[in-house]
Amino acid sequence: MAARHLLILSALLLFLIASACEGQRADKAYVRGDYQKARTDIEFLANGGDPRAQYDLGLMYDQGQGVQQSDAKAMEWYERAAQQGEPRAQYNLGLMYLNEQGVPQDLVKAYYWISLSANSGNAHSLDARDYVSEQMSVDQIADAKRLIQQYEEQAAQRGPCVFCHPARPSY
Repeated sequence: MAARHLLILSALLLFLIASACEGQRADKAYVRGDYQKARTDIEFLANGGDPRAQYDLGLMYDQGQGVQQSDAKAMEWYERAAQQGEPRAQYNLGLMYLNEQGVPQDLVKAYYWISLSANSGNAHSLDARDYVSEQMSVDQIADAKRLIQQYEEQAAQRGPCVFCHPARPSY
C-alpha cells in the first residue's frame, strides 16, 4: 500500500515539474512574441486544468494573439479559469457581460464576476463593480449577491486550487 502511494506521489510530482517547465517555455515564447509556440504550451497546461493557463489562453483569443480572435473561445477559457477562482479571468468575463462582447449584456453576471474578482483583491475590479452597480436595480444587485454567496460557499468546500502556479509571471 505504501509503495502504491509513493508511486502516485512520484507521478504527481513529475506532472507538476513538467507543467512548470511548460509554463516557463510558454512565458519565454510569449515575451519573444512567438505566440504560436506560446499557444501550444499554454494550451497543454490549460487543457490540464491550470487556471492561469486557461486565463492566458482566453486572453490570447480575446486579443487575437497567436490565434484568430474569438469572443466565444475567449469566454470559454475565461469561464474555465474564473470558475477556479482566477481573478483576472473573473474580471475579464464580467467585462464581456457588461460590454456585450460576444454575449448579450447581462448586468447580473457582470456584477457577479467583477465582484468575485474584487473579493480576490483585483484592484481594477473595484471601480468596475461600482460602475456596474450604478446601472442595476436593487433586485438585480440582490440576485448577483446571492450568486456570489453560492459561489463562495462552494469554493470554501472545494478548498484551494492544486493547479495554481503563483510563481509564474503574468502576461
